[in-house]
Amino acid sequence: MRTKGKIGMLLLVLAVVLGAVSIANPDPAEGADSAVANKAIIDPYQMYTYPLMMQDLERLAAAYPDLIELQSIGQTVFGRDIRAVKLGKGDAAILVDGAQHAREWMGTNLILYLIDRYAYAYEHDVNYGDYNVRDILDRCTIWFVPMVNPDGTALQQEGLEAFPEFWHANLLGMNGNSSNFKHWKANAQGVDINRQYPAMWADIRNSPGYPKFKNFKGWEPAQTAEAASMMKLTYEIDPEIAFSYHSSGRVLYWHFNTSSEHVNRDKRLANAISAMTGYGQVKPEKNPSGGGFTDWFIMQFGRPGFTAELGTYQEENELPLWTFGELWEENKEVPLYLAAEGYRLWLERYPIEQMEEQIQLLGEVQLYNRPSESSPVGATLKDAKLKANARLGQWYRVSTWLGPKWIRPEPSAYLIGHTEPYEQRVKLTDKTPIYASPKADVKLPLAELHSQEVEAIERWNDWIRIKTWLGSSWIKKE
Repeated sequence: MRTKGKIGMLLLVLAVVLGAVSIANPDPAEGADSAVANKAIIDPYQMYTYPLMMQDLERLAAAYPDLIELQSIGQTVFGRDIRAVKLGKGDAAILVDGAQHAREWMGTNLILYLIDRYAYAYEHDVNYGDYNVRDILDRCTIWFVPMVNPDGTALQQEGLEAFPEFWHANLLGMNGNSSNFKHWKANAQGVDINRQYPAMWADIRNSPGYPKFKNFKGWEPAQTAEAASMMKLTYEIDPEIAFSYHSSGRVLYWHFNTSSEHVNRDKRLANAISAMTGYGQVKPEKNPSGGGFTDWFIMQFGRPGFTAELGTYQEENELPLWTFGELWEENKEVPLYLAAEGYRLWLERYPIEQMEEQIQLLGEVQLYNRPSESSPVGATLKDAKLKANARLGQWYRVSTWLGPKWIRPEPSAYLIGHTEPYEQRVKLTDKTPIYASPKADVKLPLAELHSQEVEAIERWNDWIRIKTWLGSSWIKKE
């Protein structure tokens, strides 16, 4: 073990002995039974390697199957999955990421512990401060990407052993021929992921013209799998707010060529985050150097984006593990605040009406995550009796086996209310028109039936569904 590593371990042990940190559970949620809360799945006072993170994410998903969903959003050049975590059940969404830079993996620790504690608080209906976790996560889903840069993080933590031998010479060359990778920021190709996003990319300052352990912006925007995966996820989930955890410096970036109409909105959010964390706000520049994820998010979506630099400044190195307790106290409520604000912003874009209504589908409809054609689930419903609890124009939010989803059926393809069984023989008079649905005002008759008896199946208001040679059809009761 290097001398520097020994000193860091001694400081961690000393901090524990003196009570500066609590490894078992830095902060049980308010009202939680501390004996149970101490059984957290995530131990944030350890170095979270890629394999350990993947293992514990699976444990979290198994512990909270109705609340946590894992997704692979891409794969690095060296075959490591970039994992996203969906936490919550709400229509609105925010996005929180960490470890875009390899040596800044303390953001991974923080995000994993946030997922753990929020899931526990949801299941046990307890609060963090003034925030009711269950209420917030029922309204707004928080998407987390704990480790955007798993290749670079593996190199920074484990060294050359984490990569095949054929790539060792390249890694050493990008690192000034040093085998000490503790200062490494880039991915394993020597590209700085947080300089890869198409936000004034051509004007990025201080980028070397070749792959290196830090600052190389790449040959073109979004050339890396990591940046491309983050952009794809962002388009898919359409978040109201994006928030990136970096380190170090205890500062908050909140402005990147933000339009004048949004400055007051974003400044209000930044002030609230600063009040929670104590992080100073970086003054907006007239001509900033771009390429960052939240830079791109602000410019592309016109929505609030923030980058927080965790911890006291560490020159070209990782944050010590023993600092986690302070980081937790500063940030434990930040994503909850952002989710609450995200829901409010979502309502401005989607002014939904809360209601309770029974709906019955007469044909197949597509399911959507949001009341938008750009958010399909990839699943359908057919001939179902549903309960709707919200409406936006012709969109309805209904309960499904996949959780709450949105549908927009054609007027002739659904009923307000549910049909009732009506199993009996019905005598028809001469020339009774039959219809595909009990919406005669929007459909022409399929045919006409002459005087006869038919077998009825069900009814809806003054309509009866009968068996005919055309299949089941509808007639209007006289």
